[in-house]
Amino acid sequence: MPPELREDRGEVQAALAKALPQIIDDGSIRGDLHTHTDWSDGTASIVQMAEAARAMGYDYLAITDHSRSLGVARGLSLEKLLNQIDEVRRADAQVGGIRILAGAEVDILKDGRLDFPNEILERLDVVVASIHSGFQQDRDTITGRIVAAMRNPHVDILAHPTGRLLARRPGYEVDIDAVIREAVSTGTALEINSYPDRLDLRDVHAKAARDAGAMISIDTDSHACGELHNISYGV
Repeated sequence: MPPELREDRGEVQAALAKALPQIIDDGSIRGDLHTHTDWSDGTASIVQMAEAARAMGYDYLAITDHSRSLGVARGLSLEKLLNQIDEVRRADAQVGGIRILAGAEVDILKDGRLDFPNEILERLDVVVASIHSGFQQDRDTITGRIVAAMRNPHVDILAHPTGRLLARRPGYEVDIDAVIREAVSTGTALEINSYPDRLDLRDVHAKAARDAGAMISIDTDSHACGELHNISYGV
């Protein structure tokens, strides 16, 4: 039995019934939908990130730099995001062997609105929504913000859904069961963020999401080329 399944959660019974789930490995991952470049708080260019992803055998890579409200991460203004979309299209034509997708990690603001308007979001290939503010809000408010974001038809992925930072921050109060139900209803993917400080969704939440039928997106939240290899922690 693979070590990953040894959790005393019914795996022995599943093994006896020859019903163990198939274990994915790094080679099962075909791309990364949450990465950052030097347009915001990353250290590598779009082309450098794409070439690193191509070297890993990926079919696609989404560039999802931060949105304008996250000033500490040099979030992109509307004008800068539009310029980046054009740059991503040029890079996609330049770098062969991999599809480069134009995206953004869009903040879910304290009042539940998204940081970019729909007329901008609809121009992106991938929209990743996430919370970076208002961590002290109550459970219902946080959950309401997330649910409102997932109901936006342009949102594809909810990033690091509980907001935890290992050994630094426990995460905000959120009704994860309600979030999972909304993910199933809207078709929004819930992220397993592979960044070593996050690992969010955690294991029990990821299993609950899978059991409920929610889509899962395993991403790295990379801010440098070498961090793409953190995908192993999410897998």
